Amino acid sequence: MSAAAPAAPLRRAARAARAGRLSRPGRPERRPASAVTAHAVAATTAATAAAVMLGAATEAAQGALPTAWGPLANSVTAWVLLPAALTTAVLAAVPRRGTGTGLPLALAAGLATTQGLVAGYYGWAALVSGTPHAWSSVVLWAAAGLVSGALVGAVALVRATERGAVRGAATGLLAAVPLADGGRTVLLFPWQAAGGWAFAALAVVVLLGVLRRGERAAGWMTAAAALAAGAGAFAVLDAAVRLATL
Repeated sequence: MSAAAPAAPLRRAARAARAGRLSRPGRPERRPASAVTAHAVAATTAATAAAVMLGAATEAAQGALPTAWGPLANSVTAWVLLPAALTTAVLAAVPRRGTGTGLPLALAAGLATTQGLVAGYYGWAALVSGTPHAWSSVVLWAAAGLVSGALVGAVALVRATERGAVRGAATGLLAAVPLADGGRTVLLFPWQAAGGWAFAALAVVVLLGVLRRGERAAGWMTAAAALAAGAGAFAVLDAAVRLATL
């Protein structure tokens, strides 16, 4: 028998072993970068379109809601939590493992959805409701959206990829927004207290319903710390304004 005869089965066995390694269960198939990019662009575009419609809805709802519930449509809470939810949906829809697209995608989605809210809000006001707004307001909120959109994207990514105290702290930062918004509304605009209490209830639902066991302590502590820091900053700013107007 020639030496080449037993070599053929060995080669077949080696090829089978390599195929087995490539199809090993639990190892995700790597997608082409172009496919991941196309998927990310499509998901971000859809989220931005939804943000434009939601921004228009917040402007339209201001004239439809009773006064007590007006803050639900005209609030910082809506302009933070809506982009956060849309960015979370984008991150869930796009396969990111092994692609290195997590942070760029989160930042792009956070910024795009925040600017989409601004465009929808002022677009509806200008084209449909006829509500006058100064261009300085548009520029101001668009600039603020650059900061909040990037922060929302980063927080959404942490919530999507981390576990334990880190995820709890990120969720606590989001929950601090409706807590602060609700407290401010109840204290400064008592005729709209119903909307303020609704914000506070939303924050509690986020902290109790979204967080898992092992995350709640960090969530509550971060929310409380952020709320205290925000209240302190607001008090300092208010005092500075009062002194400047004396």
